[in-house]
This record gives sequence, C-alpha cells and structure tokens, in this order.
Amino acid sequence: MVAHRKSDFHSKWAMVVTVNGLNEEKRADLKKFAGWFMDTLRMEGSFIGHYFNYDTAPVTIVETEANNLESCTNAYQQIHKDHPQVVLVVHILPQAQSVEYEWMKVLASRYGFIRQGILYENCVNRFQNVDSDRNSVFRNMCQWLYRSGTAIIRNEGNNCGILHGKDPKPTFEKVLFNSEDIKEAVFKVLHKEDEPRGAELENIVKISGFPEMLNAFGVAQLLSPYRVNGVTMNGPQSATVTLENKFQVYQAVQEFHGKKLDRNHKLQVVSNVVSSPAAQVESPSFRDSKRHIENLMGKLRVSS
Repeated sequence: MVAHRKSDFHSKWAMVVTVNGLNEEKRADLKKFAGWFMDTLRMEGSFIGHYFNYDTAPVTIVETEANNLESCTNAYQQIHKDHPQVVLVVHILPQAQSVEYEWMKVLASRYGFIRQGILYENCVNRFQNVDSDRNSVFRNMCQWLYRSGTAIIRNEGNNCGILHGKDPKPTFEKVLFNSEDIKEAVFKVLHKEDEPRGAELENIVKISGFPEMLNAFGVAQLLSPYRVNGVTMNGPQSATVTLENKFQVYQAVQEFHGKKLDRNHKLQVVSNVVSSPAAQVESPSFRDSKRHIENLMGKLRVSS
C-alpha cells in the first residue's frame, strides 16, 4: 500500500497529438488514456520517491498534422500563449524515430516545457507491447520528468535580461538566471539597494585597484583559492565580491589588502566587518637585525 502525498495545488499539463486518421472514437480513447497515464505515473513515481501533482486531465489537447513543422510549432505556441500555467507537454507521436520527436525537443526547450513523447501505439494498448516491464518504463519516465523539472528550476548557466527605469528607454541589465543574481536585481530595482543586507554583509569584500581590463571572472581569480560566490562590478576598477563565509573574508583581507599586482596596480581589499591590516613599518633595530642575518648567511656561503 502506498500513501500518496496530498498537494496544495495541481500542476497543469497539455497534450499534443500527431496521429493520422483521428476520429471521435480515437479522440475519446486518448482522453481516457490521459487520465490512466497520469494516475499510473503518480503511482509508479511514489514507489521511487517522486510525488507528482499534475491534474488527471490535460488543460488542452492540440492536434497537429504529421510531417508539418509549422503545424507542430503552432501547437506549442498556442499552449504557451493560451495556457501559461502549463508545465508539462505530453506529445503523442505517430511512429518511432519520427521528425516530430526532434521537433518536440526543440520546441519544448524554446517555450520552457517539460516534455514527454509517447508512441500512439503505446497509448492504444496501454504499454502492453513494450519490450521491458511496464512498471520500469513508467519509473524511467518519472526520473526523466523529475530531472527535467529540476533543470528548469535551477536553469544554471542561462542568462536573462532585466529592464528597469522610468525613462522611455529603460536600462537593460543581463544577469545569470540564478537565485543570487535575481535577489540582487530585486534589491537594486525594487529597493534601490546596491549591497546585500543582514547576514550577507559579513560575507562580502570590496576590492579595488586592479587593472581596468579585468572582468568579473578576472576579479574572482584574484582572490584564489578562496571560493567566490558572486562578483558585482561597481566600476572599471572596483567590485563587490561575495565569499563563502566570514572566515574567508577575514583571511582574504589579511592576505590580499595592499598586495602589489604590478608596478601600477595595488589591491585594496576591505570589509565592513573586518579591519584592514596596517602596513608593516620596520624599525631601525629590525632593519639592523635583518642586515646582520644577511651578512652571516653570505659568510656561510663563502666558507662552504
């Protein structure tokens, strides 16, 4: 016996059908298949720890012509425009290795859908004629849907554009689509804040004095081997860097503040919670001791 988790809301999904010779009987069977498919998916997913909360029935079923890219594209566009709440698109394919399978992958990625292709013959016989065990087939689909959903949520490595400002031509800012950059954009646009607040303050350092040619990646390299979680360029030679924790902030300030990169560039690394180390001033006695040690070392080398 499996105890299903009850969700506060149900996710929406749609079906695209590319099948020749559709009639009312086949359409009615496809609607029955949709409910059976989602019930089976939820049951098999629960056995492997994946709990899906999709509606039993799709919000829409869109029919397309076989071997017609324009018809297929229009179907995905229609779902994207008329049903923005749709997360998953199940595409009923006419045959194995069809062009619609390749189009499905491209169009689902373009419009931000999770995709799942199913052969029409498997709809008719409810996966009775598949080579492997039906339970295994559905559990593989569950794992695929779970991974695809996670990838969309993370969306790591992709960029997005943010427009802000009251002028006729608002400012366009391109940022990575991740939680930290979006959080920073919200503070900057809605709250007019350029710096993090609260506990995050202890994880940041302000760095300046580096060559003007360096970008955010180059600035991050300057603080190696410490882990850099984010870099915000404040100007051609100034940046705010977020490190892993306050301990790395302390070490970075101690190690890199005042470091000479070359004849014309000297790093300034400061933090709001860590005082910068004072420059070391050598006393006369220190210089004399240092010179005496160097003389001794020279005599030892000569004698050897």
